[in-house]
Amino acid sequence: MRKTRITVITMAMSAVFFLTNCKKQTDSTNQNQDLNNSGTQINAVNPLAVLFNGDATNGSSSVWKEINVEQEGSVTTVNDETGTLCWNFLKPIGSHRAEGHGAKNYQAAEGSDIYIGWTSKIYMPVSLKTEAIFQWKAYPTSKASANHPLMLRTLNGKLELQHFDESHTATVPWSIALATGTWQQFVIRMKVSKDPSIGFIEFWYNGVQQTFTNGNKRLKCRTLDSDFCDPKWGVYGGDTAKVTHVVKKIRIASTYADAAQ
Repeated sequence: MRKTRITVITMAMSAVFFLTNCKKQTDSTNQNQDLNNSGTQINAVNPLAVLFNGDATNGSSSVWKEINVEQEGSVTTVNDETGTLCWNFLKPIGSHRAEGHGAKNYQAAEGSDIYIGWTSKIYMPVSLKTEAIFQWKAYPTSKASANHPLMLRTLNGKLELQHFDESHTATVPWSIALATGTWQQFVIRMKVSKDPSIGFIEFWYNGVQQTFTNGNKRLKCRTLDSDFCDPKWGVYGGDTAKVTHVVKKIRIASTYADAAQ
């Protein structure tokens, strides 16, 4: 009889322990789920990969720091063949510039490691010389020496990526035959620095990483001038002809995948 009472008591205590332990586990699970849902997890790190979104749907006031047009140039929007709203830079004959100076509420600084991506289509005479269809422009210009450390321009039927050093001497690390009337995708990775031993660029064209004239896929160079640099898209120069540059999917991001979307 005594053994039976001891056995019953032991089983009861085990049941209480089991139920208590299950409740603790359930409470712990619910607490973890609450943290997951609240977004306040101490160990959760979700950095924003897209640092700047230049989609035309965001509006001029959210994308451009200023719009630079001369003569009858204009910066408007237009839908592409898929219905995507794009920036439309129009530089008529006799006009010198139609550019958007971005990126609103974002500023790269010494040491930044960024990817600048966009997709564009340009309509122009293949032989037309322009000063730039993209610039990594230094500000304030009064203090600039390189003025625009990087730019894309057209010259002699080619599209050239040019780099300018602190003496404003240009080199051409990459070029290709100019394609007009077709969509082209660009991504520039840039380590931002005034020190040419620290700064570098990498470059993707239509999803393929390019090899520079130095035989490498990375070009070490000075990528920062004056107080800061900003991107500019559109058309600069080429006064003797009409140029239309349509640009979409502008991104500045911390990863290639986010810049190339």
